[in-house]
Amino acid sequence: MDAHSLDAWFDDLRGVLESAYLKCDTPWGQSGFSGPMDRWTRLRRPIADLVDRSGSFLDLGCANGFLLECLLDWTSERGLTVAPYGLDVSERLVALARERLPAHRDHLNVGNAWDWEPPCAFDFARFELCYAPTECRREFVERVLRRFLNPGGAALVAAYRSSRRAPSSEVWVDEELTALGFRVSGRASGFDAEGRELTRTARVRRPYGGGRPSE
Repeated sequence: MDAHSLDAWFDDLRGVLESAYLKCDTPWGQSGFSGPMDRWTRLRRPIADLVDRSGSFLDLGCANGFLLECLLDWTSERGLTVAPYGLDVSERLVALARERLPAHRDHLNVGNAWDWEPPCAFDFARFELCYAPTECRREFVERVLRRFLNPGGAALVAAYRSSRRAPSSEVWVDEELTALGFRVSGRASGFDAEGRELTRTARVRRPYGGGRPSE
């Protein structure tokens, strides 16, 4: 995909997100989630379960910052200290995140992970594969691992499904990452009240030394 097509793709993505998120009244709605708070907790808390040590945490696609706010609480309950950072393509959503997390407003940035240059390396970075066009997903994951993470740091790659969709043959994120050649070192799932798995997060670590993330 050429640079012009990529720019248009990200412009379209920003428009879709702003249209869907900014019309919502709840903080989780402004993070792209429908349903009550307890359902949000069931389906998003597993991301925090894969944070296995204190460190810096970058939320790519941070929206209004609500996931970061919750993650600080969820990791604190396990005695971990997390320094939150965020990035989103929408300036309007980042403005909400800065209001929500005023103590960390300088850590919240406007841009997209495809060409954004991070101010530092992080210990964890959460994102979704759908943040890049399908044909660019391997390159996108490689970029996050190489440019955004400290050696030994972890990409937490999340995938969310709707309860309105019947189970299908589509692969989960850990399976897709494996097919792309990455080594998945951990998984965590979120289930709704009926026991349906609707979220799964896969952990891929950046190796120490010069090894490739897929080795």
